[in-house]
Amino acid sequence: MSAADHPDPQQMRVLARLAPERKLEVARRLREEALALKESWLRTRHPDEDDTAIRRRLRAWQLHGHAWLD
Repeated sequence: MSAADHPDPQQMRVLARLAPERKLEVARRLREEALALKESWLRTRHPDEDDTAIRRRLRAWQLHGHAWLD
Protein backbone atom coordinates (compact mmCIF):
# COMPACT_ATOMS: atom_id res chain seq x y z
CA MET A 1 0.00 0.00 0.00
CA SER A 2 1.21 3.47 -0.78
CA ALA A 3 0.75 6.67 1.20
CA ALA A 4 -1.97 7.61 -1.31
CA ASP A 5 -4.07 4.69 -0.03
CA HIS A 6 -4.40 6.30 3.40
CA PRO A 7 -6.44 9.39 4.24
CA ASP A 8 -4.47 12.47 5.14
CA PRO A 9 -4.79 13.05 8.91
CA GLN A 10 -5.21 16.81 8.45
CA GLN A 11 -8.01 16.29 5.93
CA MET A 12 -9.70 13.84 8.28
CA ARG A 13 -9.59 16.41 11.11
CA VAL A 14 -11.14 19.04 8.86
CA LEU A 15 -13.88 16.67 7.70
CA ALA A 16 -14.63 15.57 11.27
CA ARG A 17 -15.42 19.17 12.22
CA LEU A 18 -17.90 19.71 9.38
CA ALA A 19 -21.62 19.74 10.00
CA PRO A 20 -23.49 16.74 8.56
CA GLU A 21 -25.09 18.90 5.85
CA ARG A 22 -21.67 20.16 4.76
CA LYS A 23 -20.29 16.61 4.67
CA LEU A 24 -23.13 15.63 2.33
CA GLU A 25 -22.36 18.62 0.12
CA VAL A 26 -18.68 17.65 -0.05
CA ALA A 27 -19.63 14.05 -0.92
CA ARG A 28 -22.08 15.23 -3.60
CA ARG A 29 -19.49 17.50 -5.17
CA LEU A 30 -16.84 14.75 -5.16
CA ARG A 31 -19.30 12.34 -6.80
CA GLU A 32 -20.21 14.87 -9.50
CA GLU A 33 -16.54 15.57 -10.21
CA ALA A 34 -15.75 11.84 -10.39
CA LEU A 35 -18.62 11.28 -12.84
CA ALA A 36 -17.47 14.21 -14.98
CA LEU A 37 -13.94 12.77 -15.11
CA LYS A 38 -15.26 9.32 -16.04
CA GLU A 39 -17.49 10.82 -18.74
CA SER A 40 -14.52 12.71 -20.16
CA TRP A 41 -12.45 9.53 -20.17
CA LEU A 42 -15.24 7.63 -21.92
CA ARG A 43 -15.45 10.33 -24.59
CA THR A 44 -11.73 9.96 -25.31
CA ARG A 45 -12.04 6.18 -25.48
CA HIS A 46 -15.14 6.27 -27.72
CA PRO A 47 -14.83 9.44 -29.83
CA ASP A 48 -17.35 8.27 -32.42
CA GLU A 49 -20.19 7.74 -29.93
CA ASP A 50 -22.90 10.31 -29.38
CA ASP A 51 -24.00 11.77 -26.04
CA THR A 52 -26.66 9.11 -25.54
CA ALA A 53 -24.20 6.23 -25.96
CA ILE A 54 -21.65 7.86 -23.65
CA ARG A 55 -24.29 8.43 -20.98
CA ARG A 56 -25.38 4.78 -21.30
CA ARG A 57 -21.77 3.72 -20.75
CA LEU A 58 -21.49 6.05 -17.77
CA ARG A 59 -24.69 4.64 -16.28
CA ALA A 60 -23.47 1.05 -16.84
CA TRP A 61 -20.26 1.95 -15.03
CA GLN A 62 -22.22 3.40 -12.12
CA LEU A 63 -24.50 0.36 -11.85
CA HIS A 64 -22.14 -2.50 -12.69
CA GLY A 65 -18.60 -1.21 -12.21
CA HIS A 66 -17.77 -1.32 -15.90
CA ALA A 67 -18.71 0.65 -18.98
CA TRP A 68 -19.18 -2.27 -21.35
CA LEU A 69 -22.36 -2.42 -23.35
CA ASP A 70 -22.38 -6.10 -24.32
